[in-house]
Amino acid sequence: MPGLRVTFGLHLDGQRAVQPADRLGEITVGPLGLLAILETHLGLLGEQSSRAERIVQYRECLAKADGVAVFYHASFATDPQGVADALLEWRDLWHLHGWDGHFDDVLPARLRDLAAVEEIAARQLAPSLGERLARVHRELDRRTPPIESVRLAEALEALPKRWREVLARLPVVAWTLEAAGEGFLGRLQEALRRAAAGEKPGRMPWQEDGSVRVARSETRFLAGAWLANEVADAPSTLLVSTLENARLDESLARAGRPRHGLREASAFRPALQVLPLALELVWEPLNFYGLIQFLTHPVSPIPGFARRKLAAKVAERPGIGGASWNEVLAEIDGHYGEGAAAVRESIRLWVEHPRHRPEEGAPVSFVLERVEALAEFFRFHLGEEDAARRLAYHAGHAQGRACLESLRVLIAQGAATIRPRQLQKLVVQATANGSDNPLLVAEVGANLAITQPGAAVEAVDRVIWWQLAAPVLPPPYPWSAPELASLREAGVDLPEGERRYARIAEEWLRPVLAARRELLLVLPPEGEEVHPLWQMIEAVADKPRIETLELFLTEPSRTSAPVAHKPLPAPRRWWQLPDDVRVEPPGKESFTSLELLLFNPYHWLLKYPAKLNPSRVLTIGGDFRLMGTLAHDLVERYFLRADALKMNDAEFLAWFDPAFDQLMSEEGAILRMPGRGADLEGFRHRLRQALLGLRQQVARAGVVSVAPEMELSGQFAGGDLSGFADLVMQKKDGAHAIVDMKWSGAKKYPEKLRQNRHLQLAIYAELLRQKEGVWPAVAYYILDRGRFFAPDRAAFPEAEVAAAESGENTARLWQRFLATWKWRRAQIESGAYEVVLESIPPTEESEPPEEAMEMEYLNEAYNDYRSLAGWGR
Repeated sequence: MPGLRVTFGLHLDGQRAVQPADRLGEITVGPLGLLAILETHLGLLGEQSSRAERIVQYRECLAKADGVAVFYHASFATDPQGVADALLEWRDLWHLHGWDGHFDDVLPARLRDLAAVEEIAARQLAPSLGERLARVHRELDRRTPPIESVRLAEALEALPKRWREVLARLPVVAWTLEAAGEGFLGRLQEALRRAAAGEKPGRMPWQEDGSVRVARSETRFLAGAWLANEVADAPSTLLVSTLENARLDESLARAGRPRHGLREASAFRPALQVLPLALELVWEPLNFYGLIQFLTHPVSPIPGFARRKLAAKVAERPGIGGASWNEVLAEIDGHYGEGAAAVRESIRLWVEHPRHRPEEGAPVSFVLERVEALAEFFRFHLGEEDAARRLAYHAGHAQGRACLESLRVLIAQGAATIRPRQLQKLVVQATANGSDNPLLVAEVGANLAITQPGAAVEAVDRVIWWQLAAPVLPPPYPWSAPELASLREAGVDLPEGERRYARIAEEWLRPVLAARRELLLVLPPEGEEVHPLWQMIEAVADKPRIETLELFLTEPSRTSAPVAHKPLPAPRRWWQLPDDVRVEPPGKESFTSLELLLFNPYHWLLKYPAKLNPSRVLTIGGDFRLMGTLAHDLVERYFLRADALKMNDAEFLAWFDPAFDQLMSEEGAILRMPGRGADLEGFRHRLRQALLGLRQQVARAGVVSVAPEMELSGQFAGGDLSGFADLVMQKKDGAHAIVDMKWSGAKKYPEKLRQNRHLQLAIYAELLRQKEGVWPAVAYYILDRGRFFAPDRAAFPEAEVAAAESGENTARLWQRFLATWKWRRAQIESGAYEVVLESIPPTEESEPPEEAMEMEYLNEAYNDYRSLAGWGR
C-alpha cells in the first residue's frame, strides 16, 4: 500500500497555498501538522499542555532554583509570571535548535543558573516542541511511519536542528521554486534571485508590458475597493496578505467577490473579553468603567435584562447598594419571576462580591471560583446551533480552561494570593494569540491565499501582494557572545547574523518567484515604511511606475463609472412640513420640553413628536453632571430628616461625613477610583461648605419646613404641566419659596434673574400658585460657590440680590411665556419649525411678538440633532 506523500514547509500551517485537486494520500502541512502525523503513527500522541500552563510550571522551577545570587532574582520577585514567560521562551528555542538540557563546561553565570533550573524542569515541565521532536527522532530508530515521501519546501539547512534530525530519517524529496515568469516579470525575477545570492546585477529599465504592476493609494479603503475589482475569477491566482487582512476581505465582500478567509487572530474577540473584564471587578476600588463594559458586553454570564438595568443605573449613578440599586434589583425580580433567585445569585457572584486591595492581592481560590464559573458558562453554550456563536463560545471556554489550569497549578505550588499584574499576565498567556473571527471563512470561488510569504510553494499565473509594508523583523538574540559560544558548544545550532536574515529575505522572494504571468503589488500609503522587497526591486529596476489609485476617482476606467454629485441638504432657518403632516399637541408638558419648543422648535420636533433617540451606548457622565447629581441627592437626604432644621452645626458636621461616604459608595464610587482622591476630597469640602451656607440661609429666613424634590402639577393653555422643584420652603408666616439648586453657574443664573428670564423657576412658581393661591418667592442656590441669589431680600434677608433690570417680576415672566408659547404654537399649526442655531442667520419670522420673551440660543453641546440641521457646502 503506498504511503503518505507530504509537502512540508515552515509556514504552511493554516495556509491555503496549494490548488485543490484530487490528491488521495497527499497532504500539505507545516510544523504542527507534520509533528501530529509523526506522533500519531509512532504512538506518541497525547494531550499537550497549553503555553499558559507551561509558564506556570516553569515559574515553579524558577522559584525552586531561585536565590539571592541568581541572575533573575530581583526581576522574579517583582514579576514572576513575566520572567517565567521570557525565560521559558529562551529554553524552548534552545531545545528546538538542539539543546539536550545539559552544559558540560564552565559556563557564564546566566547559563549556569538556567542549567540548575533545567534539572528541575526536566522532571516537572511539559515538553516543548523541540523536546517532542527529539522524542520522535528517538522513536524513528525503532519504528517507520507510513510516509512515502516528504517534499521539502525549505532548504534543509535552513530548518531548526531538531527538524533536520527528524527529516534525516524520512524520505525527503528536494524542491525548489524556480523563476518562470514571462516578459519583464521573468527578467525581474532573475535579477532579484541574483541579488539575493549576493551578485550585483545592473539596473534594468522598467517595462510596462503588463506583467508587473504596482499601485498605491492614500487610503487602504480605496486600495481595497480597487483591488476587489482587480481580483480575477481565474483559478490560478495567489493572494498574499500579511496585514490588514480583514479589511481586504471586507472589500472583496462589498464588491461581490468571495471572501478569501483572510482571518486575523485577535485577543479582542467578544468571547475572549469576558474573562479579563470579570477579573477586573475583583479589585478595590472598583473600576466602574470596567463594570459598565462588563454589564453591556454582548457575551455575559448575567442575563440580558438584568445587566442592561444594572448598567443604566451604574452609568447614571456609579455605585453599588443603596435605594436606587435596590429599586433596580426589585425591577429585575419582577421581570424574571420564578427565575429571579438564580439571576440574583449571578449578580451576587459577578458584581456584589467582596473586593480586594491590589497591594495585598486576591486569594487564588477566590479568583479560581470566578474562572470556574465562567468556564462553566461557556461550556453550557458549546452546543449553540448558530455556528459563529458556537465557535466563539469554544474560544472562550478554551481560554477559561487554560486560565483555570494555571490557577490550579499555582494553588498546588502553595500560592495563596495573586496580585493584579500577575493575574493580567496569566490571562494574557491563557488567551495567547486570541482567536479568528468565525464568520470570515473562505467562500466558494476564493483564490489561493497566504498570510506568510514563505508559504508560496506553488507556481501560479498571477500573484497579488496586498499592502507591501515593512514586516516585523526578529529581534537580536538577548545573549552575549560568550553565552552564544557556550550554547554552540552545547549543541545549540542557532542561525546567526547574515544566515538568519538571508533566510528571511529568501522567503520574501517566494511570492515573486511563484508568478508565471503577472505580479501585482499594492504599496502602503505614502509616508509608511515599505517592505524591504520593494527596496530590492527599486535597486534592480530603474524608475518603477506606480499607479496612483486616486485618479480612478476622477477618470472613468474599466473598474469605475461617473456618479452624479448629489449635495447634502444645506442648513435652513425654517423647516416646513407637508400639508398632510400634522403634529398634535402632546397634552402634557414640562420645563424641559417647553424650553425646546420655545427656543429651538426643530429640536423639540425631532426629540418628542419624531421620537428620534440618540445612541443608547452607556457611558459614565462627566464630573460636572455627576457632582451636580450627587450634591442634589445629599441635600435631599439631609432635608428628608425630621431633625434637619433642628440640628446645630456640630450635629450637622457629625452627620455629614458618614452620609457623604455612604452616598459615594452608592452613587459616586467612581470618585474613589485610583487618581481621584483629590477630586473626592475637594468635592467633599465644597459640598460641606455649600450645605453649611444653605443651612444659614434657611435659618435666617425663618423657614419652618423644607420639601426636597417636590412634585408640582397644574394646567396651562397647552394642557397639563408638571415638574419637580428642588426645594420648596415654607416660612413661619405661611409664605412659600422655591429654590432651584445648580452645581455651578454663579454668573449665568443671577443674570437670568436680572433679565427676568428664570423660566424654570417661573413655571414651578405658577404651579405652586395654582395650588396655594399666591405667588411664592424664588431663588437660585449655586452649590459649588455656596452663593444664594434672589430678586430681592423679602424672603431671604441674606441673599445676594439680582433684581430684574426691567422692573418686571415672576408673574410677568409667566405672561410672557404664555405669549411666546402661543406664537410658537401658531407656527407649528402651519407646519413651520424654526432651526435656532447661531450658524444659521435669523429671518423676519424669527422675531417674537413684543409681549413675548426674547429669543435665546440654547447650548448646542446638549443638542443631539445638530448634524440633522443641514451641512455646509
